[in-house]
Amino acid sequence: MGVEGQSEDWERIIQEMIERARETAPSEPGVYKLPCGECVVDFFITAEGEERWLVAGDGRSYTRESVVVARHGDHPWVRLYSLADAAAEIARLAALNDGDLDRVVAGLIESIDDREVARIARERAGMREVPLAEIADRFGVDLDEV
Repeated sequence: MGVEGQSEDWERIIQEMIERARETAPSEPGVYKLPCGECVVDFFITAEGEERWLVAGDGRSYTRESVVVARHGDHPWVRLYSLADAAAEIARLAALNDGDLDRVVAGLIESIDDREVARIARERAGMREVPLAEIADRFGVDLDEV
């Protein structure tokens, strides 16, 4: 096989990899954690019907193909929830509770697992080098109890 044949083989292999990655990318607009496990992307469709992919911290707008090629990894895509999603869910829960928004919010607060808050605080403290005790104080978490 000549150099030209090898080049065609590599091109075919790369195109197949891109197509497999493209197929696993989300089709529903929303906010997602990318397969790298670290980056977050806001996928939406413009008024003109074009897909746009905005990666947090990156001023460029991407296409589906450029995201799956440049932003790959071993983790699955994870749909995150926006504030609009949270507000809609709180409104839905309030409607199920006779419009009692205070009761819904109180229930949500009670359901917070302090261990999960502490885990997130530890994780984020390492990223920004903020003392863990300072973050725990902000969340009202006693680290000795966790």
